[in-house]
Amino acid sequence: MIPRKTWLQFFAFSFLAVGIWFCFTYPQLLFINLSIDRPRAVEIARRFMIWDRGISPADLALYQHAAIFVGSSNSDRYLQKSVGFRRELEFLREHDYELFLWSVRFFKEDQKEEYYLTLSAATGEVTDFSHVIDESVSRPDQTEEQAQARAIAFLKKQFNFNPQQYLLHDNIVRKHERRTDYIFSWEKKGVFVRWNDEAEGGGGAQLLTSVQVSGDEILSFHKIILDIPDQFHRYLERIQNVGRNFALLFRIIFYALLTTAIFHVVVRRNNLVMHTTKRFCVGLTVGLFLIHISSYFNQYESVIYHYPTTSSMMSYLWRNVIALIMDTFIVTISILIPCLAGESLRSEVLPQQKHGSFLHYIRSTFLSREVSDRIFLGYLAAVIMIGIQSLAFEIGQRHLGVWVEYTWMAQLSAGYLPFLQAFIIGASAGFSEEISFRLFGISLGKKFLKNTAVAVLLASMVWGYGHSTYMVFPMWFRGLEVTLLGIFLSCVYLRWGILSTITAHYLFDVFWETSAYLLGKATLYHFYSSISMLLLPMLLGIIAFVLNKSVAERPMRWQLTRHQLFNLEILGEFLKNKKFPPSQSLEDLKNEIASHGWDAAVVEIALEEFKKDTK
Repeated sequence: MIPRKTWLQFFAFSFLAVGIWFCFTYPQLLFINLSIDRPRAVEIARRFMIWDRGISPADLALYQHAAIFVGSSNSDRYLQKSVGFRRELEFLREHDYELFLWSVRFFKEDQKEEYYLTLSAATGEVTDFSHVIDESVSRPDQTEEQAQARAIAFLKKQFNFNPQQYLLHDNIVRKHERRTDYIFSWEKKGVFVRWNDEAEGGGGAQLLTSVQVSGDEILSFHKIILDIPDQFHRYLERIQNVGRNFALLFRIIFYALLTTAIFHVVVRRNNLVMHTTKRFCVGLTVGLFLIHISSYFNQYESVIYHYPTTSSMMSYLWRNVIALIMDTFIVTISILIPCLAGESLRSEVLPQQKHGSFLHYIRSTFLSREVSDRIFLGYLAAVIMIGIQSLAFEIGQRHLGVWVEYTWMAQLSAGYLPFLQAFIIGASAGFSEEISFRLFGISLGKKFLKNTAVAVLLASMVWGYGHSTYMVFPMWFRGLEVTLLGIFLSCVYLRWGILSTITAHYLFDVFWETSAYLLGKATLYHFYSSISMLLLPMLLGIIAFVLNKSVAERPMRWQLTRHQLFNLEILGEFLKNKKFPPSQSLEDLKNEIASHGWDAAVVEIALEEFKKDTK
């Protein structure tokens, strides 16, 4: 059982973490507004096509549609880097600029003609529109002056456009075989967000409004665009390359670890611990494989949205499904092997940490108050993780020039069941990463480095810098921040076991994946479904608390293969007939026998039986 002192310490640190998060991070999330969900966005887009574009419902029904969530990520990055987060919020309010948007596409299979609409996730206003047509399509002739007048009249009607507040920025004439298109853009007076890195050549961003006129049709329009200078794009590409380099190094190290795990599993294929945990690890792998597949269907809207009309729909979907199955298979295998190898290594190098693996629960039960305690401890650990992260970002933003992209926080909105996607991400990362970097990584480091602290640090760094491609700038900071979280999780793992770290990891990921719905403005459906995903581990904890099955470990002898039973008999006879120095402890004896290639678990059973016989 977990001592009362530990509970008090975790509660104290949790309250402190909540205070840190509330002061530093919570205010930065309140501006998010996702009042319009995917079905509502599609309905608004359909209404716009019928009433504003004059397409009959019967004709519109011939089109397929798909909607995805998009964010003005580059605008968010530029404004944060140039003027800071607080000034960015003022800029967004002052100019009615949207960061969170829906993109709805209407298309037909094997036809070039299609429509794209972008809508505000806060209000549902159509901010961008594009009608894609073939270059050979004919339109009535008109002069440039007539086209410009038509564009201005449209903007006045659609967005209350005031020409006095704008300057003509650009006009482009595109001549086609049977028509001429005109593209006009206007820049808003007095708005110039300077790029503050003079080493990059200076420059700055302007607010533009644009319209494309083709004959008597408004072919496309954009209510407002932040025209970001090329210097920033080049700067961003360079710092992203740093993250890509870290991620590549992580991949190389991870493949090396996976190869080591494969070698270990092959060499110790008759290991009793692996034999005992094999069914569980395979079952877990199959479960993760299935939820990865379900993620594809939950995000089917995004798959359809990116369908190229130059290909048949059926062939496009089959390519996606086959690629999905192959990729998912590789990912899940990379979970199975570290799980088996980690269980074996942990029993060898950290035998006293029985809660650090699944073996203890397989031999006893997953439904006890012991399990319940560790799940509830995971909740407190997750809160502490959020506090550690908030403090790290506050220091980074104040002293290290760190800034964070926020538009990713609503990326799950396009899923049919956003809460399901949050569960999939949390469960997949919670199990796979805790198995790979805590169970296997720390055990492997302990075996070869003979130092737990060094093993923890290296496993945490590999895990941390594997996250270097996330949209936190500069890219190296993300690795540092996650490394700190990894060290904390490792401490929890070594003291309180694998269930606490999986729970904490799951909750941490689910919280951030659903934070836009929990803390920003969103539908009640999104809010309560997100809450339900955070309560899932608690439900298991309550069931375990109520049932409270026995935690007495069953002996592993019943799991022995015929080969292992034969070795056990030989080893038993050896122990009965051999004389040992009185000063030699059972632990020393176990290590000596195991050093000659004997299965450590078989040796342990033989010594337990030898100990009983000699009493």
